Amino acid sequence: MTGRSQVGPNGAGRPPGAIAALLRTAVAFALLVGAYLGVAGVATSNFAISMSPSQLFPVAGLAFLVYLGAGALVAGANALGRKARSDTARLERRLVHVMAAVTLWAVLAVMFLPLKGTEASVQAGKLTTLQLNALAAAAIVVAGLVGGWIVAVVVGRVVALLRRRLTPGGTRALGAAGAAVCVVLLAVGPALTARDLSRLPLPEDLTPGKLPRVVLVAVDGCEWSVLGPLMESGELPTFKRLADGGSFGPLRTIEPILSPIIWTSMATGKLPDKHGIHGFVNEQNVPVNSRMRLASPVWDIVSGHGEEVCVVGWYVTWPADRVNGVLVSDRLHSLLRGPLQMYQSLTGRPTNERLEAFGEFVFDPGYKRYPKEEERFQLNRIVDEPLRWGYLRDRIYGKAATSLGPYYEPAFTAVYYRGVDFVQHFFWKFHDPNPFGEVEEQRIREYGDVIRSYYRYQDALLAQLLDSLGEDLNVVIVSDHGFTSRHEHPDPGRPQLTGEHRIDGVIIASGPAFREAGYFEGATVLDIAPTALAVMGLPVPEDMDGRVLEETISDEHLEQHPVTTIPSYEPAIGREGAEVGSTMDESIREQLRSLGYIE
Repeated sequence: MTGRSQVGPNGAGRPPGAIAALLRTAVAFALLVGAYLGVAGVATSNFAISMSPSQLFPVAGLAFLVYLGAGALVAGANALGRKARSDTARLERRLVHVMAAVTLWAVLAVMFLPLKGTEASVQAGKLTTLQLNALAAAAIVVAGLVGGWIVAVVVGRVVALLRRRLTPGGTRALGAAGAAVCVVLLAVGPALTARDLSRLPLPEDLTPGKLPRVVLVAVDGCEWSVLGPLMESGELPTFKRLADGGSFGPLRTIEPILSPIIWTSMATGKLPDKHGIHGFVNEQNVPVNSRMRLASPVWDIVSGHGEEVCVVGWYVTWPADRVNGVLVSDRLHSLLRGPLQMYQSLTGRPTNERLEAFGEFVFDPGYKRYPKEEERFQLNRIVDEPLRWGYLRDRIYGKAATSLGPYYEPAFTAVYYRGVDFVQHFFWKFHDPNPFGEVEEQRIREYGDVIRSYYRYQDALLAQLLDSLGEDLNVVIVSDHGFTSRHEHPDPGRPQLTGEHRIDGVIIASGPAFREAGYFEGATVLDIAPTALAVMGLPVPEDMDGRVLEETISDEHLEQHPVTTIPSYEPAIGREGAEVGSTMDESIREQLRSLGYIE
């Protein structure tokens, strides 16, 4: 990594130049990072990215530029030192130290900003978001410096030992061999580490990389009685364009109407007895996660045929599984909400100001000083929690999808948005006040437009997503249930919950593969996975409980890609369920309690 001093005829050491040392060290670190990404991708406890060789080489090139820049600063500082001008060995140690620290800083920032497991402390009022992020930044800086120093010491000792034991030619040969191994791993690592499911063959009439593209857009709680009028009034141009150009109607859900169950059934095409998710928490009160899922979702099947996928924020995807492409789990937002709010404050439009744009209210960030039973506490709280939760969550995953999706050009994309469900639970009383009797006109003026405004925001997110993914997209928009007034089933312990689930959600299917058939009925959440596979031309497993919605698919597409079946994918890509917890579990349970999902 640091090279060997050249030796003249008289045996005197002639250290290599500073520029040569800088270039060698930057190249070595860039190749090591590329080799690691080729074998492991980018994987943390919250999201995973798998890259193809063509995507890895530009990343390795970018890493080289980053290391070169950091190294140039070190070399410049080293040149200013009294005795450092000719001491290349000292320069090399400092380069290794700084580049190792830069690597560790990047890894720690991805994994622990803000620090995992401290969200409960923030909710208890022990730490502010600013303090939490400052603590995380300090931990990252210290860990990077200490780790970099340890790496520099170890590498320095190894290099010194090699210089004593090897000839100059042997040192160069060893360095070349190490570089060659890194290049090979960078180039073929993704293929070598692909999951067993990637061995599934494509049907004979399909060409790799040429499958019809499907984009599955999940809008939790989307309700026709809100969506329809807003489409007709022209306030949701993207939704309306898709509905007018395709098929749309109610989407019957399954009971109990609980989001983890339904979204997992949507992704797998199977009932809970087959996929293993039966609620928000399991029998041990652990929030459900991907390790408890027993059935293979669509993205695993598509990955299994060697096609790239992009899955962002889908329910029950933490811990993130390795896929061909990118999977961002449904817990990434817990790490990034604080940094996003800090960023928005620094750019001149704080999050609180953005929240106020959803209605005519004025948010009081100091509302927690009021008694909890007072109206001003309750009204500010539903802005601070459900509206803020939804807005930040959808903002984060929306940006992730529009940034990563085009990078992979996936055959299958699935993006999950949660905010519509959040605001309808808490603001339905102001959106539809009649069933509740007398509701103050002032409150209706202040909060009555929040739900409609959020649908408009959702339409903008949808437009950004589709624009980023390009042309010839087969778009399927779905919701896990609809919404209605909760005036007949009030919750005495949570009077702020004024909207509740109803059994029919939304489906809109639009794109080259779909008919412009308009309104249709008979679709269920179990039909989404088999329909997506059929549209892509992939065999549909017979052990799915849903059916292919052939009435929405055009005759031309069915002629080109007739529906075929396979007994099951599970022998090839099945999995065993397991219980795994995290330091976020208590904060997740607290949020579920506030929404009335668990006691």
